Amino acid sequence: MEKVCKIKHPVYYLLTIFILFNCAGSPPAPIPEPVPEVVKRTKAIAPNPPESILIRSIEYDRSSMIIKWGASKDYDFDKYFLLTSIDNSTIVDTLSIIEDAKDTVFVLEQFDPTIANWFWILIENKSDLRTEGVRSTHELETVPPNKTRILPIEFDDQLKIRWIRNHDHDFYSYEVYQSLVPDMSNRIKLKTLESNDDTLFVLPMDNIYFYQIGIKDYWGLESYSNVIKGDYIVKIWNEDYSMLSIKEIDLSSMKLFGEIPSELGLLVNLEILRLQNNFLSGNMPESFSNLKKLRLLNLSNNHLTGSISDQINELVSLEELWLSRNQFSGELPYQIFLLSNLTHLNISENHIKGNLSEAISRLSKLEYLNLWDNELNGFIPPEIGSLSKLEFLSLAGNQLVGEIPEELGNAKLLQSIALFENNLSGTLPVSLTELPGLKYLGLFDNNFQGNISNNLMNTLDLSYLRLNKNRFDAINHDSMCASGYDWRNFIYYDVSDNRFKNFSTCFQSREMLEIQSFILKK
Repeated sequence: MEKVCKIKHPVYYLLTIFILFNCAGSPPAPIPEPVPEVVKRTKAIAPNPPESILIRSIEYDRSSMIIKWGASKDYDFDKYFLLTSIDNSTIVDTLSIIEDAKDTVFVLEQFDPTIANWFWILIENKSDLRTEGVRSTHELETVPPNKTRILPIEFDDQLKIRWIRNHDHDFYSYEVYQSLVPDMSNRIKLKTLESNDDTLFVLPMDNIYFYQIGIKDYWGLESYSNVIKGDYIVKIWNEDYSMLSIKEIDLSSMKLFGEIPSELGLLVNLEILRLQNNFLSGNMPESFSNLKKLRLLNLSNNHLTGSISDQINELVSLEELWLSRNQFSGELPYQIFLLSNLTHLNISENHIKGNLSEAISRLSKLEYLNLWDNELNGFIPPEIGSLSKLEFLSLAGNQLVGEIPEELGNAKLLQSIALFENNLSGTLPVSLTELPGLKYLGLFDNNFQGNISNNLMNTLDLSYLRLNKNRFDAINHDSMCASGYDWRNFIYYDVSDNRFKNFSTCFQSREMLEIQSFILKK
């Protein structure tokens, strides 16, 4: 039967507890008191940021910029932040994050030293505390490259511009500039040279320009050389001549002595050179072959010797060549017949030997040919008749033989023919009577024979006719008298010393007797 315990009054508290223990059975084990907990405590340390790091140096060459800073000494180092800006402002870029405290060098390969590049180190420790270092910058590249200097102009058949080599480590290029004015205000760039060893620029010699060399470094900074005139001053007989601007020199009748200065061949734009009537000696300078624009060369009446240069054809623009009254010897060089622009050729009163080449026909523009008083031999080439513009021909005073070629009559513009004092023979070609403009015919002192054609006077308007000292058999003055020929046209008329047996009876007047005496005075 279950026991029921009731508590009626507080006074019975102790009794109730006793009864409860008795009613529940054996009492529970006592509860032990708790052991006090042991707490380990350290002394609190205030959170400190890492020590600041300074940029030690900023160096660069044309390929890279090297940034160095001091190493962190903090035991709790975590990382470096390499920061940069271009204007020391708040616009910041992170170049690199470096987690090795010993790694204190950074190489920057893309940069512009002409712009203020700022750098500094932000350091962070393991507690995420940071310290920003002082900003540093490199010294701005504001100095342009060292200037060069253009050397004196060199030339042969071209203009050569040389300058002093640039030794700057950051060299980038040379630039060659040209201008019409010395201040280079309207300059144009001719060439860019990207090797500092390339210090030569060659260009044709034409007009006079001014030249300057610009040097650019790797950063785009520039400097400029001296300005030099693309010309060369040549001193000849103590006179200064511009290599490019001078086009005409006239020193005729100046009593000049000695050899012709070779420096004349440097005047590449020379068109007219007159040195006649002096006392010059020696050879024609080989340097004359440089005168590609020379149109007239007159060296007549001097004491020049030697042969005519076989480089004469280098004077490609030559129109008039006057070498008379000198002491040139040797043969006419073949190259002289290659001067396709030649209109006047006078080599009279020299010592030229050999044959007159059939290549004479190549001188298609020739108007005047004078080879008088030389030592030419052989025949007159028929090809001479192809010179359709020839007006004056003198081969007198040589040792030519044979007949006058019939083809000579094809040169319809001939006004004067001088073949006297040779060993020519045969009869006069009929074609001579077909030269409408012929005024002078000098054939004296040869071995011509046969009859003198009346057509020489009847069809031609001659002023000079000299046929004396030949072997002509007859001349029909009767027919000329009967025709009413106007002898007053003549300035000189001479047919003496031939084989005439008698003269016409029409030569009875005083005027005719004067003609008969071979000279008509006017």
